[in-house]
Amino acid sequence: MTSFAFSEQKLTFRAPEEGPFTQYVTAVLEEAYEKLGIELEYIELPRLRGEQLAAEGTIAGELGRTALLEDKRRHLRRVPFPLFTFDIIAVADRRNCGYCPLSEMKSLAYVNGMDSITKLVENLPYEPSIVTPIDIEQVVKLLDSGRIQMAFMGDFQFENSDLKDNPHLITHKLSTEVGFHYLNEEHARLIPQLTYHLQTMRDNGRMKALREQYGVTLETPIQPIKRPEQLTVVGAIHQGLLNADGTGKLWNLAKSVFPTFTSRLNTVVSSWQRSIQLLQEGRADALIGVRPDQKIKNIILSKYHIGYDDSIFLFTLEQPNDGPICVSGPRFMQTLVDTDRPFYRASNSLDCFALLDMERVSAVIDYKDNLPDWTEKPYKKQKLSGPQPLFMAFLDNNRGRALRQLFDNTLFEQTIEKRAKQQINERL
Repeated sequence: MTSFAFSEQKLTFRAPEEGPFTQYVTAVLEEAYEKLGIELEYIELPRLRGEQLAAEGTIAGELGRTALLEDKRRHLRRVPFPLFTFDIIAVADRRNCGYCPLSEMKSLAYVNGMDSITKLVENLPYEPSIVTPIDIEQVVKLLDSGRIQMAFMGDFQFENSDLKDNPHLITHKLSTEVGFHYLNEEHARLIPQLTYHLQTMRDNGRMKALREQYGVTLETPIQPIKRPEQLTVVGAIHQGLLNADGTGKLWNLAKSVFPTFTSRLNTVVSSWQRSIQLLQEGRADALIGVRPDQKIKNIILSKYHIGYDDSIFLFTLEQPNDGPICVSGPRFMQTLVDTDRPFYRASNSLDCFALLDMERVSAVIDYKDNLPDWTEKPYKKQKLSGPQPLFMAFLDNNRGRALRQLFDNTLFEQTIEKRAKQQINERL
């Protein structure tokens, strides 16, 4: 199905935000229009200004918007093909608000003109202070600076911002939206053929190929699993958080959450490397207390932080030597030091500090709480990393994803329930 009537024609649209997701959407539309002999060009415009010019016919339309656009711009016509889906998420800093329930947020920001977010905000059961900048960069700056408690945005905006690299942030999915392509009514004659070409691209796999090309992945559907009769959670000793006797803040959390969806919970204390091996071999169901910078293969982390670890230091003697650096904890610790010296791996912290006292190694990378009681020598210490969030890790397969979903949902529900009880007690 082709058309020569539109040959050599150009259409102008508002330039989309930068990022893989919008590159994918633009590539799909450019290929579909190319089959009609039409070239697309773009101009930089604020969202609301672009919407206004599209309704007036000054530009051809909107590349991708939700159906809410039709309620206020009657001169825009929808191309009846669901071009993409995206999630609207709430983003906040866990250090400031714990699990950051929406009901406790006093201030938020979102990009002006995002209709689906505006509708969500209008339906909130409370009235926060709201800021609506013209672009996502300003929203990010407001959140980073602490001037707002929470930001609402599309998941594609989050993934294309510096926020995705901030391990302290927590996100909540608010809704899933469907996006369509819109044309001004003067171009409505293009809609039937454009729809045909979009459907053909979907059916022949071209859209899938473009998603892969631009790194746009669809969320893997989680298949439900039967309630497991028993689960095994493994972790390495971390004083105060994961003690050898099964006590500690993180063990207490595991013993609170997992029993809600299993009949029996087994907790196993081991070394870091052994703990990782047990999870990857499927002999454990979860690994507790993982930092996001550990980069363990074939695992996925819980959505929510379960706590924070301690600062990590480089300990040396007053008189340094040229020996290796001793590490007994996770291998990511080695990446915290820029050095050409080799690393020596010991089975535990005490062995490392004993080797340091004997001057057989030049330094030890460890937590301050792991300093031995016996030492009489003062160590020099250099801070390598401040406290970082810790997560629960699961295998990256269907069972692991299902367990993670159960864990995340239960953890959040328990937190909200606990917070509600606390607020009631505060009012009594």
